[in-house]
Amino acid sequence: MVVKTNLEVKKMDKEYEWLMQHPEEEAKYRGECIVVVGSNIVAHGKDSKKVLEEAKKYSDKPLIAYVPEEEVLIF
Repeated sequence: MVVKTNLEVKKMDKEYEWLMQHPEEEAKYRGECIVVVGSNIVAHGKDSKKVLEEAKKYSDKPLIAYVPEEEVLIF
C-alpha cells in the first residue's frame, strides 16, 4: 500500500489542475504519455518506460498521464 503525504497530494493536485486548465497543451501529445512537473510538460512519448526515465530527471514524483488518441467523453 502506498501512502502519500498531504504535501505530495497537494503537489499532484496543482499539476493535475494545471493540466485540466490547459487542454490545448495536452492535445499536442495525443496517443502519448506525458509528464507534468509544476506547470510544464517536461517529457512525452509513446514508450512509457522511456518517458518515466526522462521524468525522473525532473522530479522523483511527477504526474504522468496518458493522452488518448481521440477525445473521450465521460458521462
